[in-house]
Amino acid sequence: MACAVFLLAIGFTAACRPSPARAQGSQGGNDLTHLQDKYRRPELVVAALHIAPGAVVADVGAGAGYLTHRLAAAAGPSGRVVATDIDGSSLQRIGAAGPGEAPIITRTVSPDDPGLEPGGYDLILLSEVDHLLADREAYLRRLIPALKPGVGRIALSNRRVHRAAVLAAAERAGLSPKAELEDLPAHFLIEVAP
Repeated sequence: MACAVFLLAIGFTAACRPSPARAQGSQGGNDLTHLQDKYRRPELVVAALHIAPGAVVADVGAGAGYLTHRLAAAAGPSGRVVATDIDGSSLQRIGAAGPGEAPIITRTVSPDDPGLEPGGYDLILLSEVDHLLADREAYLRRLIPALKPGVGRIALSNRRVHRAAVLAAAERAGLSPKAELEDLPAHFLIEVAP
């Protein structure tokens, strides 16, 4: 049941917006896309992440890639983005990296395994995903080995109603808050690190 809820939530969230590379061909976008962007403010989220050119980023629970191409644009062609999800068919909608974007690798994973190689990531983003995890603390603990030692960080973004629970789980997993963006209309963005 939890997997089905996870798939539905990720599918709905990600389906609201095609990747920027695909959206360029559409005329003016659509009202649902505009509302989603106004509500989630992806440009503020990505800017607040301070992704350096050449960064290696994981988009955990990427779905159809609402943020994936934006992350790839921030990392640039010398970076790399790994988009993971439990639903391989959603990941297929992400498509290839556009001009100036980091290469995008998609990876289907199991619900309790992030599927990220150790020591390789500057940033791991979980956006609107943590509340769907069976055990937030255990999952966050599994992400820690994938971080680049001394510099890697995990970013958590979701609706404000989930903030206290994920922050408590992060602290139990041995992660400390490092930064928080408070300018989002209905969401939070917190960076944590070991």
